[in-house]
Amino acid sequence: MSHHPLAVSVHRHEQFRQALRAHELPTSDAAVDRLQEFDGELRAVLLSLIERIELALRGRLDEAGTETAGAFWHLEHRSFRPRAPVGTLRARFAHALAQSHDADLRDRPLDDLPFAVLAEELSLGTLSRTAGAVVPRLQEQVSRSFRMPQPTFRATLQHITHVRNCCAHHARLWGRPLGVPTPHYRRPTDLVERLAGAPVRSPYRSVVLIDHLASTARRPCSRSQRLTELLACHPDLLHGLHHPGGQQRAEEGSE
Repeated sequence: MSHHPLAVSVHRHEQFRQALRAHELPTSDAAVDRLQEFDGELRAVLLSLIERIELALRGRLDEAGTETAGAFWHLEHRSFRPRAPVGTLRARFAHALAQSHDADLRDRPLDDLPFAVLAEELSLGTLSRTAGAVVPRLQEQVSRSFRMPQPTFRATLQHITHVRNCCAHHARLWGRPLGVPTPHYRRPTDLVERLAGAPVRSPYRSVVLIDHLASTARRPCSRSQRLTELLACHPDLLHGLHHPGGQQRAEEGSE
């Protein structure tokens, strides 16, 4: 065991070493340190892209709802599917207000807040649940803005929320399947082509999906370029993300 101070716990350090061994990659301290840096950078970039998705979701969900039922659309039962858990959502809205850092909002009743204001207090998980509960007409409008098929939109947001939680709580992404699978997509064609061959629980599939959703924002995104550069600089680590071509690259590198 090395005598230099570890940047992480011994247990986490050994987890990365075991993951490298499982993928038949070098397991020296330097290799472990490099993998830890790669995994950390990947999580940081994905978090920044998910932030972009979350901000867009708040605005697009409110835009669709307001066009149909006004600024307080989230309080109208007609905005939601017949069997949607409206009571549960309303309780989540109220809880978010009660936990707000803005004292003025904590003192205001839920019925006095338009969704545009309330949305700034909602977690990605609650936003995801709300988007999954609205009537198909609203959900179609929002999903279309993300270039995403409406039937898979709810499951897509559930997956993105799961990845966000993994990244925010520093859970390792490299070398492991994710707990929530991504849906199977039939469109758009460019997304389907990028996902081809990647397992539904693979980190690489999540990377591609997050990059796709974030790219629908109006302004150019330098964060996507950071993601592209990070993957390009570590081709030997792609297999641990279950990149479809990662195994071939690893085999070529060992010849």
